[in-house]
Amino acid sequence: MLDGIEALIALEKYGTVSEAATRLRLTQSAVSKRIQSLQVELNIKLVEPDGRRVRLTQDGYQFLSKARPLIIELKNLTLNSERSHLSFFALGLSDSIAGSFGPFVVSETLKSLPGLKLDFHVHRSLMLLENISLGKYQLGICTFEENRKDLYSAHLIDEPLVLLHSEFRNKPSKTLPLITIEENSATWKNVGNILKKEHPQLFSNNVIYVESFMAVYQMTKVGLGNGLIPLGLIKELNVKKESYKKLKVNRTISLITRKTVAQLDFFEPFYKELKNNIESYFDA
Repeated sequence: MLDGIEALIALEKYGTVSEAATRLRLTQSAVSKRIQSLQVELNIKLVEPDGRRVRLTQDGYQFLSKARPLIIELKNLTLNSERSHLSFFALGLSDSIAGSFGPFVVSETLKSLPGLKLDFHVHRSLMLLENISLGKYQLGICTFEENRKDLYSAHLIDEPLVLLHSEFRNKPSKTLPLITIEENSATWKNVGNILKKEHPQLFSNNVIYVESFMAVYQMTKVGLGNGLIPLGLIKELNVKKESYKKLKVNRTISLITRKTVAQLDFFEPFYKELKNNIESYFDA
């Protein structure tokens, strides 16, 4: 069954039996036979013709959504002592964290854990969570407040948000709009209501919603408004302290994984070292 699932995953990922066979280093016939054997074993039609190609059926996608996390977790268990003590995992960073403190703190963490190897990916938080849920990635660092039974969340830090003054002046403009991240983002869902409650004056003018904090920064820089930006990005861009003010609002940053991965030996040391490095970064 495992061979058949692996073939089905490759077909779904690469789109054709030919490409799946190439990636698996098998013949096309071998890939087709593995998938056919899996269909017989499950008594479910997993694939169907799509012109000259083959695609997964709805049953195939549903089966794969349940099987993929289990297969990937099996592959990423710590290798046994006869081979090595290395562990390989896929880590996803939310784009705003990847654009600020994320790369540095992860790099510092890996220096203390030489047996751990990570494959990096960057997405919006919501896409990142979906990839972890599906088992494509084992770890993720992002804004996360949802109560999801399929995921395990370990708190890293409450990152302050700051108000960056228009044109980096010493005071914010009282007549210009607030520029902030769009309302469907994980950060806004995390802080939006609190922000309106704690700082209602920020919404006295128009609000401009954009898709990235770097866009907020650039628009604020040229004087289009006052910008709402995470402290980590401010630190990375070396903005002088006179040009921004910390707000009474934080976004929660967490290390996300599946519960089965959180039980592996590597997880607790990685989490503690990562948390220490993040705290040191913001204390500096």
